[in-house]
Amino acid sequence: MGLPNPLYPVLKIGSTGDAVMLLQQALNMATTVLPRLVEDAMFGIKTRARVIEFQGQQMIGKDGVVGPITWGMLEVYVESVKGYIDQYLPPSGDEAETRKRIVNIALTAFSQWGWGADGRVKPDGSMRIAAARGHGPSVMGKRPRQGGVALAAIYEMAGVGGANCVAISQDVEALYQTNPQMMTPAEAAARREKLNNDIGSWCGIFATYCYRAAGLKVNWHDVKTKNSNYFEKLNARDPVKAGDIGNYDPVTNHHFLVAQDAAAGEAVHLIDGKLSNPSKMVVAPWNSVITKRRRERSALIVGNGNFLRPRFDVIGRT
Repeated sequence: MGLPNPLYPVLKIGSTGDAVMLLQQALNMATTVLPRLVEDAMFGIKTRARVIEFQGQQMIGKDGVVGPITWGMLEVYVESVKGYIDQYLPPSGDEAETRKRIVNIALTAFSQWGWGADGRVKPDGSMRIAAARGHGPSVMGKRPRQGGVALAAIYEMAGVGGANCVAISQDVEALYQTNPQMMTPAEAAARREKLNNDIGSWCGIFATYCYRAAGLKVNWHDVKTKNSNYFEKLNARDPVKAGDIGNYDPVTNHHFLVAQDAAAGEAVHLIDGKLSNPSKMVVAPWNSVITKRRRERSALIVGNGNFLRPRFDVIGRT
Protein backbone atom coordinates (compact mmCIF):
# COMPACT_ATOMS: atom_id res chain seq x y z
CA MET A 1 0.00 0.00 0.00
CA GLY A 2 1.21 3.52 -0.78
CA LEU A 3 1.96 6.18 1.78
CA PRO A 4 -0.92 8.51 2.75
CA ASN A 5 -0.74 12.25 2.33
CA PRO A 6 0.26 13.65 5.75
CA LEU A 7 -2.65 16.09 5.47
CA TYR A 8 -4.96 13.26 4.41
CA PRO A 9 -6.71 12.66 1.07
CA VAL A 10 -10.44 12.66 0.39
CA LEU A 11 -11.80 9.17 1.13
CA LYS A 12 -15.07 7.48 0.15
CA ILE A 13 -16.58 4.07 -0.60
CA GLY A 14 -14.02 2.02 -2.49
CA SER A 15 -10.96 3.88 -1.18
CA THR A 16 -8.14 1.68 0.09
CA GLY A 17 -4.72 2.08 1.60
CA ASP A 18 -2.93 3.35 4.65
CA ALA A 19 -4.96 6.57 4.79
CA VAL A 20 -8.14 4.51 5.15
CA MET A 21 -6.56 2.53 7.97
CA LEU A 22 -5.64 5.80 9.67
CA LEU A 23 -9.27 6.89 9.33
CA GLN A 24 -10.54 3.64 10.81
CA GLN A 25 -8.14 3.88 13.73
CA ALA A 26 -9.18 7.47 14.42
CA LEU A 27 -12.89 6.59 14.25
CA ASN A 28 -12.31 3.73 16.66
CA MET A 29 -11.08 6.28 19.22
CA ALA A 30 -14.33 8.27 19.04
CA THR A 31 -17.67 7.63 20.75
CA THR A 32 -19.96 5.31 18.79
CA VAL A 33 -22.99 3.07 19.15
CA LEU A 34 -21.84 1.01 16.17
CA PRO A 35 -19.51 -1.99 16.30
CA ARG A 36 -15.77 -1.26 16.31
CA LEU A 37 -14.37 -1.09 12.78
CA VAL A 38 -12.00 -3.72 11.50
CA GLU A 39 -8.84 -1.79 10.63
CA ASP A 40 -8.38 -3.42 7.24
CA ALA A 41 -7.58 -0.31 5.12
CA MET A 42 -10.72 -0.84 3.02
CA PHE A 43 -13.48 1.81 2.93
CA GLY A 44 -16.63 -0.30 2.83
CA ILE A 45 -20.24 0.11 3.96
CA LYS A 46 -19.38 -0.27 7.66
CA THR A 47 -16.71 2.43 7.49
CA ARG A 48 -19.11 4.68 5.59
CA ALA A 49 -21.80 4.14 8.23
CA ARG A 50 -19.32 5.03 10.96
CA VAL A 51 -18.26 8.17 9.04
CA ILE A 52 -21.91 9.27 8.67
CA GLU A 53 -22.48 8.69 12.39
CA PHE A 54 -19.39 10.75 13.25
CA GLN A 55 -20.41 13.55 10.86
CA GLY A 56 -23.80 13.69 12.53
CA GLN A 57 -22.18 13.89 15.96
CA GLN A 58 -20.13 16.84 14.75
CA MET A 59 -23.14 18.50 13.06
CA ILE A 60 -21.51 18.62 9.64
CA GLY A 61 -22.78 17.31 6.30
CA LYS A 62 -23.56 13.59 6.52
CA ASP A 63 -22.40 12.51 3.07
CA GLY A 64 -20.13 9.63 4.09
CA VAL A 65 -17.18 11.27 2.33
CA VAL A 66 -14.11 12.14 4.39
CA GLY A 67 -12.80 15.49 3.19
CA PRO A 68 -10.94 18.34 4.90
CA ILE A 69 -13.84 19.24 7.21
CA THR A 70 -14.34 15.70 8.50
CA TRP A 71 -10.59 15.21 8.87
CA GLY A 72 -10.56 18.46 10.80
CA MET A 73 -13.17 17.18 13.22
CA LEU A 74 -11.13 14.02 13.68
CA GLU A 75 -8.10 16.07 14.71
CA VAL A 76 -9.40 16.23 18.26
CA TYR A 77 -8.02 12.69 18.42
CA VAL A 78 -4.74 13.69 16.86
CA GLU A 79 -2.70 13.04 20.03
CA SER A 80 -3.25 9.37 19.33
CA VAL A 81 -3.38 9.69 15.56
CA LYS A 82 0.12 11.22 15.39
CA GLY A 83 1.60 7.93 16.54
CA TYR A 84 -0.01 6.26 13.56
CA ILE A 85 1.41 8.89 11.24
CA ASP A 86 4.90 8.01 12.44
CA GLN A 87 4.05 4.34 11.94
CA TYR A 88 2.72 4.70 8.41
CA LEU A 89 5.25 7.24 7.22
CA PRO A 90 8.55 5.56 8.02
CA PRO A 91 11.77 7.29 6.97
CA SER A 92 12.33 6.85 3.26
CA GLY A 93 16.05 6.16 3.70
CA ASP A 94 16.79 8.49 0.78
CA GLU A 95 17.84 12.06 1.55
CA ALA A 96 16.55 13.56 -1.69
CA GLU A 97 13.16 11.88 -1.27
CA THR A 98 12.94 12.97 2.38
CA ARG A 99 13.73 16.59 1.50
CA LYS A 100 11.03 16.46 -1.16
CA ARG A 101 8.57 15.09 1.40
CA ILE A 102 9.32 17.88 3.87
CA VAL A 103 8.77 20.61 1.29
CA ASN A 104 5.63 18.97 -0.13
CA ILE A 105 4.13 18.73 3.35
CA ALA A 106 4.85 22.43 3.94
CA LEU A 107 3.44 23.43 0.54
CA THR A 108 0.29 21.38 1.15
CA ALA A 109 -0.15 23.05 4.52
CA PHE A 110 0.16 26.45 2.85
CA SER A 111 -2.34 25.43 0.17
CA GLN A 112 -4.95 23.98 2.56
CA TRP A 113 -4.39 26.02 5.71
CA GLY A 114 -2.92 29.28 4.35
CA TRP A 115 -4.58 32.28 2.75
CA GLY A 116 -2.96 32.38 -0.68
CA ALA A 117 -0.55 34.82 -2.24
CA ASP A 118 -2.74 37.92 -1.83
CA GLY A 119 -2.86 37.43 1.92
CA ARG A 120 -6.47 38.46 2.43
CA VAL A 121 -7.43 37.01 5.79
CA LYS A 122 -11.12 36.85 6.62
CA PRO A 123 -11.98 34.78 9.71
CA ASP A 124 -14.69 32.44 8.46
CA GLY A 125 -14.56 29.30 10.57
CA SER A 126 -12.73 27.33 7.88
CA MET A 127 -9.57 25.25 8.40
CA ARG A 128 -7.37 28.13 7.21
CA ILE A 129 -5.19 29.32 10.08
CA ALA A 130 -5.12 32.84 11.49
CA ALA A 131 -3.95 31.96 14.98
CA ALA A 132 -4.27 35.49 16.38
CA ARG A 133 -7.91 35.80 15.36
CA GLY A 134 -11.19 34.31 16.50
CA HIS A 135 -14.46 33.89 14.63
CA GLY A 136 -18.10 33.71 15.56
CA PRO A 137 -19.74 34.63 18.87
CA SER A 138 -17.96 34.65 22.20
CA VAL A 139 -18.89 32.13 24.90
CA MET A 140 -17.62 32.85 28.41
CA GLY A 141 -15.05 35.26 27.03
CA LYS A 142 -13.67 32.95 24.33
CA ARG A 143 -14.21 32.45 20.62
CA PRO A 144 -13.22 29.58 18.34
CA ARG A 145 -9.72 30.31 17.01
CA GLN A 146 -9.62 30.70 13.24
CA GLY A 147 -8.20 27.41 11.95
CA GLY A 148 -7.73 26.26 15.52
CA VAL A 149 -8.39 22.60 14.80
CA ALA A 150 -5.77 22.56 12.04
CA LEU A 151 -3.34 24.39 14.33
CA ALA A 152 -3.99 21.83 17.07
CA ALA A 153 -3.10 19.11 14.57
CA ILE A 154 0.21 20.83 13.85
CA TYR A 155 1.00 21.17 17.56
CA GLU A 156 0.08 17.60 18.44
CA MET A 157 1.91 16.09 15.49
CA ALA A 158 4.97 18.12 16.46
CA GLY A 159 4.74 16.54 19.91
CA VAL A 160 3.94 19.81 21.69
CA GLY A 161 0.29 19.50 22.72
CA GLY A 162 -2.48 21.54 21.13
CA ALA A 163 -5.08 21.93 23.87
CA ASN A 164 -4.92 25.74 23.78
CA CYS A 165 -5.17 25.99 20.00
CA VAL A 166 -8.88 25.49 19.48
CA ALA A 167 -10.16 28.64 21.24
CA ILE A 168 -8.85 32.15 21.93
CA SER A 169 -9.91 34.55 24.67
CA GLN A 170 -11.11 38.01 23.73
CA ASP A 171 -8.41 39.57 25.90
CA VAL A 172 -5.64 37.65 24.15
CA GLU A 173 -7.13 38.35 20.73
CA ALA A 174 -7.05 42.07 21.52
CA LEU A 175 -3.51 41.78 22.87
CA TYR A 176 -2.27 40.32 19.59
CA GLN A 177 -3.39 43.54 17.87
CA THR A 178 -1.22 45.78 20.05
CA ASN A 179 2.16 46.94 18.75
CA PRO A 180 5.06 45.95 21.02
CA GLN A 181 7.23 48.57 19.33
CA MET A 182 5.05 51.25 20.90
CA MET A 183 5.49 49.79 24.41
CA THR A 184 8.07 50.13 27.12
CA PRO A 185 10.40 47.11 27.49
CA ALA A 186 8.46 46.01 30.58
CA GLU A 187 5.11 46.29 28.78
CA ALA A 188 6.45 44.38 25.77
CA ALA A 189 7.79 41.64 28.05
CA ALA A 190 4.43 41.35 29.81
CA ARG A 191 2.68 41.14 26.43
CA ARG A 192 5.07 38.39 25.26
CA GLU A 193 4.52 36.39 28.44
CA LYS A 194 0.73 36.51 28.07
CA LEU A 195 0.94 35.44 24.43
CA ASN A 196 3.32 32.62 25.34
CA ASN A 197 0.74 31.43 27.84
CA ASP A 198 -1.75 31.32 24.96
CA ILE A 199 -0.06 29.23 22.25
CA GLY A 200 3.38 30.82 22.14
CA SER A 201 5.42 31.02 18.98
CA TRP A 202 4.66 28.27 16.46
CA CYS A 203 7.12 28.89 13.62
CA GLY A 204 9.51 26.19 14.85
CA ILE A 205 6.59 23.96 15.76
CA PHE A 206 5.42 24.16 12.14
CA ALA A 207 8.90 23.16 10.91
CA THR A 208 8.95 20.27 13.39
CA TYR A 209 5.49 19.18 12.22
CA CYS A 210 6.74 18.99 8.62
CA TYR A 211 9.74 16.91 9.69
CA ARG A 212 7.72 14.49 11.82
CA ALA A 213 5.04 14.11 9.16
CA ALA A 214 7.84 13.22 6.73
CA GLY A 215 8.81 10.36 9.04
CA LEU A 216 11.78 11.96 10.79
CA LYS A 217 12.43 11.29 14.47
CA VAL A 218 12.89 14.80 15.82
CA ASN A 219 11.01 17.01 18.27
CA TRP A 220 10.46 20.73 18.81
CA HIS A 221 13.05 20.91 21.58
CA ASP A 222 15.71 19.59 19.18
CA VAL A 223 14.86 22.32 16.68
CA LYS A 224 14.59 25.08 19.29
CA THR A 225 17.95 24.23 20.90
CA LYS A 226 19.65 23.47 17.56
CA ASN A 227 20.60 20.03 18.83
CA SER A 228 24.02 19.38 17.32
CA ASN A 229 23.42 15.63 17.39
CA TYR A 230 20.58 16.12 14.91
CA PHE A 231 21.52 19.28 13.00
CA GLU A 232 24.58 20.85 11.45
CA LYS A 233 24.60 24.61 11.94
CA LEU A 234 25.29 26.76 8.86
CA ASN A 235 25.80 30.51 8.70
CA ALA A 236 23.60 32.96 6.83
CA ARG A 237 25.85 33.03 3.74
CA ASP A 238 26.13 29.27 3.17
CA PRO A 239 24.46 27.34 0.37
CA VAL A 240 21.17 25.79 1.53
CA LYS A 241 19.04 22.86 0.41
CA ALA A 242 15.29 22.40 0.24
CA GLY A 243 14.14 21.06 3.59
CA ASP A 244 16.78 22.82 5.69
CA ILE A 245 15.49 24.94 8.57
CA GLY A 246 16.35 28.64 8.74
CA ASN A 247 16.42 31.04 11.67
CA TYR A 248 16.11 34.77 11.07
CA ASP A 249 18.06 35.97 14.07
CA PRO A 250 18.82 34.88 17.65
CA VAL A 251 16.57 37.62 19.09
CA THR A 252 13.22 36.70 17.52
CA ASN A 253 14.32 33.07 16.99
CA HIS A 254 11.87 32.87 14.09
CA HIS A 255 12.16 29.59 12.17
CA PHE A 256 11.26 28.79 8.58
CA LEU A 257 11.60 25.94 6.08
CA VAL A 258 13.78 26.37 3.01
CA ALA A 259 11.55 25.61 0.01
CA GLN A 260 14.22 25.20 -2.67
CA ASP A 261 17.99 24.94 -3.04
CA ALA A 262 19.93 28.22 -3.04
CA ALA A 263 23.61 28.85 -3.70
CA ALA A 264 25.74 30.87 -1.32
CA GLY A 265 24.41 34.43 -1.08
CA GLU A 266 21.27 33.74 -3.17
CA ALA A 267 17.85 34.80 -1.90
CA VAL A 268 16.01 32.09 0.01
CA HIS A 269 12.53 30.86 -0.90
CA LEU A 270 10.80 29.79 2.27
CA ILE A 271 7.61 28.60 3.95
CA ASP A 272 6.93 29.53 7.55
CA GLY A 273 4.27 29.60 10.21
CA LYS A 274 3.27 32.39 12.58
CA LEU A 275 4.11 35.36 10.36
CA SER A 276 1.88 38.29 11.22
CA ASN A 277 0.40 38.53 7.72
CA PRO A 278 0.90 36.78 4.39
CA SER A 279 1.97 39.86 2.41
CA LYS A 280 4.34 41.68 4.75
CA MET A 281 5.29 42.17 8.38
CA VAL A 282 2.65 44.55 9.66
CA VAL A 283 1.02 44.71 13.06
CA ALA A 284 -2.64 45.49 12.51
CA PRO A 285 -4.40 43.24 12.12
CA TRP A 286 -2.00 40.62 13.41
CA ASN A 287 -3.14 37.29 11.94
CA SER A 288 -0.42 34.65 12.53
CA VAL A 289 -0.56 32.56 9.38
CA ILE A 290 1.35 30.13 7.15
CA THR A 291 3.19 31.98 4.40
CA LYS A 292 5.27 31.30 1.30
CA ARG A 293 7.74 34.01 0.32
CA ARG A 294 11.28 35.07 -0.60
CA ARG A 295 13.92 36.48 1.72
CA GLU A 296 17.13 38.28 0.73
CA ARG A 297 20.33 36.97 2.28
CA SER A 298 21.33 40.48 3.31
CA ALA A 299 18.53 40.57 5.88
CA LEU A 300 19.64 37.23 7.33
CA ILE A 301 23.27 38.31 7.43
CA VAL A 302 22.49 41.60 9.18
CA GLY A 303 20.37 39.77 11.74
CA ASN A 304 23.04 37.11 12.31
CA GLY A 305 20.66 34.42 11.09
CA ASN A 306 21.62 30.82 10.48
CA PHE A 307 20.45 27.52 9.04
CA LEU A 308 20.07 24.02 10.42
CA ARG A 309 20.94 21.11 8.13
CA PRO A 310 19.38 17.83 9.29
CA ARG A 311 21.65 14.87 9.94
CA PHE A 312 19.48 12.37 8.09
CA ASP A 313 21.69 9.49 9.14
CA VAL A 314 20.50 10.15 12.73
CA ILE A 315 16.94 11.49 12.56
CA GLY A 316 16.00 9.36 9.57
CA ARG A 317 16.61 6.06 11.31
CA THR A 318 13.71 3.75 12.06
